[in-house]
Amino acid sequence: MSSSIYSGLIAAVISGVVGIIGYVLTTNVQTKNGKETIKMQKEIAEMQKNQKLFYESQLEWANSTRKLIAKFISDSFRLNIVVKNIKSIHERVLKLDFDKSDVEDITKKTSDNMHRAGELLSALNEEATMIRLYLFHKDDDHEKEVLNMIDKLENDMNGQLGIDSKLLNEFVDVARDYFNYQMKDLKTKSA
Repeated sequence: MSSSIYSGLIAAVISGVVGIIGYVLTTNVQTKNGKETIKMQKEIAEMQKNQKLFYESQLEWANSTRKLIAKFISDSFRLNIVVKNIKSIHERVLKLDFDKSDVEDITKKTSDNMHRAGELLSALNEEATMIRLYLFHKDDDHEKEVLNMIDKLENDMNGQLGIDSKLLNEFVDVARDYFNYQMKDLKTKSA
């Protein structure tokens, strides 16, 4: 009987040791898997954060570009209004359609309009330069189209003649197409 007790006792001890070894191995594997899972989750979270930052910076860039182009277009139309005012005053002077008392007022209006035209031309040149800085992807046909229109408008800019309205309206359409393309592209990148 003692040999059966000993063999049962040895079997229980061996079973206990095997159980403890199994428990230790299982715990180690689970701990390792848990650490790897946490590491992967951190990496995924970091990638999502970086992707979100990239998307937000792209969105901010797109909004800045949109505002800059809108300001360029707005200032272009303002220049045309100022040029129209200058021409109107000039025609009035050529027709001698004023009294002596109007001379000072006409002179002031002409001076103010000329000054404003100069300011607008300066602002338009600065805005065109900034647009060129914002649109630098040489392989993007939409950006090329916007930049080509900027070149045409700059060549047409004149403080005495203004900017061709048809060219401005064409630029508005090109800009609208560019913004539409840009938003679709950003949606694709963020998906």
